[in-house]
Amino acid sequence: MRHLQGLLPKETPRGEFDLYVFMATRYRWTPEQVNDLTDDFLQELLAYNAAEARWNEEQEKEARRKADAARARTGR
Repeated sequence: MRHLQGLLPKETPRGEFDLYVFMATRYRWTPEQVNDLTDDFLQELLAYNAAEARWNEEQEKEARRKADAARARTGR
């Protein structure tokens, strides 16, 4: 776990084992598998996941905006 410290952005709320929990739930990786990752790979993976989360959030906002606009047109 020591080599993982400092890889997440400082503003990211996290507990001691959050990264392990995330990797276990998303990828079904064990803590040993996570520890075997290189720092470069882990940084790329975390950057990809952050970008994916931002994209998903934007898609949800767009869907809500369209739904609100449709409701406004129909008067509901």
